[in-house]
Amino acid sequence: MQQMTNNCDQPLAGFLFRLILLILPAFLTAAEMIPSPAPAWTGVWGSSPRDLFVVGEYGAIDHYDGKTFSPMESGTRLWISAVTGTSPTSVFAAGYNGLILHYDGRRWKKMESGVTNDLNGIWGSSPTDVYAVGDRGTILHYDGAHWSPVHSGTQNLLFGVWGSSSQNIYAAGGRGTLLRFDGKTWRPAAVPKKGHFVGIWGSSSDDIFLVGDEGLILHFDGRAWAAMDSGVADVFRAVWGSSGQDVFVAGDDGRIFHYNGHLWEKNLTPTTELLRGIWGDGPRTVFAIGEDSLILFYNGQNWQNLTPGGP
Repeated sequence: MQQMTNNCDQPLAGFLFRLILLILPAFLTAAEMIPSPAPAWTGVWGSSPRDLFVVGEYGAIDHYDGKTFSPMESGTRLWISAVTGTSPTSVFAAGYNGLILHYDGRRWKKMESGVTNDLNGIWGSSPTDVYAVGDRGTILHYDGAHWSPVHSGTQNLLFGVWGSSSQNIYAAGGRGTLLRFDGKTWRPAAVPKKGHFVGIWGSSSDDIFLVGDEGLILHFDGRAWAAMDSGVADVFRAVWGSSGQDVFVAGDDGRIFHYNGHLWEKNLTPTTELLRGIWGDGPRTVFAIGEDSLILFYNGQNWQNLTPGGP
C-alpha cells in the first residue's frame, strides 16, 4: 500500500514541477516590467513643446503633450541613455547593451544594432541618416534600413554626438576624445584643452559648444576650438541652445549656466539634484532632466519643477 502511494505521488509531483516551470517565467517577466517609481532621466528631445520624450533608467520613457507626462511602454528594462528624432513619427533612443529603439508615432520597437557595447549618445540629420556612439569607440550608422558599425579609430568611450549636417558630425568622449566626420571619414579634431567631454551642441558649423568635467566649456568658431571660463569646477553633462547667444549647460548639483553671447552666468534652479540632459524649443521654452525623475522647465525668467509628484 505504501508503494502505491509513492507511485501516485510521483506523477503529481512531476505535474506540479512542470506547472511551476510554466508559471515562473511569466511571473519573472511581469516583475521585470514593473517600472521604477523614480527613474533617473538621462535623455530628452522633442519635436515641439507639446511632443516631448524623456528616457532613462529601467527602460523608462515618458511623453509630454504640453500638459501631462505619461509613461510609454518601451519593451525593455535596460537603461536608455539618449533620445533624438527628426519628426514626431521618427524618434530614436539608444542605451545599454547595444539597445536601440525606434518610435513611429504609435509604439516603440527594438531595432537590431549588431553590438553589445553600451550606447551613450544618438543624433540624426534625417530618418535615413542616424548615428549612435558608445563604449570602446563604438559608432553605428543607420541608413534607413540597417544599423552598421563605422570605424572610429579609437577605443575611448564616446558620450555624445551632434552634427550641423550629414557631412559635418562630431563625436565627443573620454580622455579628450573629439572626432569629426566630414562625410567620408572620422578623424580626431584638435582641441586646446583635454578632459572628459560629455555633451556637444551647436547652432551652426562655425558655432559649436563642447562641455565636460571640471567646468570645461570649449567653443568652436569655425576656425579653432577655444576654452571658455565657466568659473566653476563642476561636471557639465549636457548643452543646448536656441542660438549662439542663448546657450544652456547643465550638470552636477542642479547647476545650470546660461551664455548670452558674451559671458556665462549661473541660473537659479529649485534643485540640487544631478542634471543629465537639456533641450528646448526656444529661449523661453527649455526642459532639463536628471535624477529621481526630475524635470525642470524654464519660461525665460525662472526654472520650475515639473516632476510628477514633486514640489
